[in-house]
Amino acid sequence: MAEVGRSDTVAARRASRAAQEQHDSRRQAIVEAAAAAIEQHGNDAALGVIAEQAGVPRPHVYRYFESKDELDLEVARHATRRLRATIRPALYARGAPRGIIRGIITVVLDWAARHPNLYRFRVRLGPSAAIPEFLDAVGAFLRDNGRSGTLPAQAVAAIIGLIDASVLWWLDHPRELTAADLTDRLGAQVWLVFSAAMREADISLES
Repeated sequence: MAEVGRSDTVAARRASRAAQEQHDSRRQAIVEAAAAAIEQHGNDAALGVIAEQAGVPRPHVYRYFESKDELDLEVARHATRRLRATIRPALYARGAPRGIIRGIITVVLDWAARHPNLYRFRVRLGPSAAIPEFLDAVGAFLRDNGRSGTLPAQAVAAIIGLIDASVLWWLDHPRELTAADLTDRLGAQVWLVFSAAMREADISLES
């Protein structure tokens, strides 16, 4: 009898795990469908379009998300993960600081130009989500160059905010600056903030 009880418990756990995996899979499908709909239709993509792309009835969307705000937040996180995966090689590149900054900006602008609606959408998360990896990249750069220290999180937030604000402006005014011109201008501006933060942290680097 005890053996039967254990078998029932194992079966119940497996069923519960399978149900959770199915729930998570469907939830992720909805997030990806929402991201695709936003790319195509903008921030006001209709829920019906999202549900259709995800292959679920519209009323079922909120079986997986408590509200539209929660869905929007997950889409913004999804977009942030995609962008971070794209810029990671540039973020951890070796070379002079100015060149690394320019490389990061080049990749960000290219991604934003290809995914303008999704870039606008992800900005609503603010800079906080990107700060830890940026700080890690700075730490890796300093170690590679035989130095120690770290930047204040506020300075990193300022740099990320500057880049986001500039890219959003450029997406709305694409004829006023070429991508190359914005890269030059924004690169110089980011370098000013970055180098000032390094001095304040008592970290000396050649430009």
